Parts: sequence; C-alpha cells; structure tokens
Amino acid sequence: MGEPDPRERFRAGYLAALRGAGAVLAVTSASAPARAKNRSAWVLMARAAPEFVMWSDYFAGFSATRAALEAGINRDVAPAEADEFCGRVGAFLHDVEDLIGDDSRLRPMDTAGKTA
Repeated sequence: MGEPDPRERFRAGYLAALRGAGAVLAVTSASAPARAKNRSAWVLMARAAPEFVMWSDYFAGFSATRAALEAGINRDVAPAEADEFCGRVGAFLHDVEDLIGDDSRLRPMDTAGKTA
C-alpha cells in the first residue's frame, strides 16, 4: 500500500490476490489435470471453492490490466482506483484467512520481533 506509483500498487495487490488464490487451491486440495484447458487461478479457484466465485470474477476482470503492466505496456491506473483495488484485495485475503482458519491469521509482532 505504500508504493507511490498506482500502477505498481495495483500490480503488487494483484500478485497478493494470486497468492491468496493459491492458498485457497492448496487448502481445498484442488488439482487440475496435467493438461487442463484453463490454467487461470481464478477459474480454478471458482471450481474448487464455489464460495469464492464472486472474487474469481472480480479479479479475472483485472487480468488484462495486470498482463499489460507486466508486459511493460502503459496502462493508466488512477491512484483512487489502485487504492480501491488494494482494499478489495485485503477483503479477499481476509476471506482466505477465514477459510484456512485462525492459525493462518497474521499476529502482531512485539518490539523484539516475537509474535505477540
């Protein structure tokens, strides 16, 4: 969230969402055939965890923007747009934590670097 460039903020948020999708797939023991027709994390997550279809649809809608940014193609991402997107990523990751369970929750660290 501290990235000043909204395109980089968006890109980092999208990658965090992909990692969340990977966690959902890992927890649901979803496995795609070796030659699956669609290897999109969003499609696989929607199949593996139907309760995440809304999130799958939402993030899939940003796949082209993410791909363009990764390819170095200039896409305008307004600061407010990046902030809204990252807020949604945070909500998604919270839902992922709920699926995984309380043991997955991030714990605050004390000043000595130990989990509180």
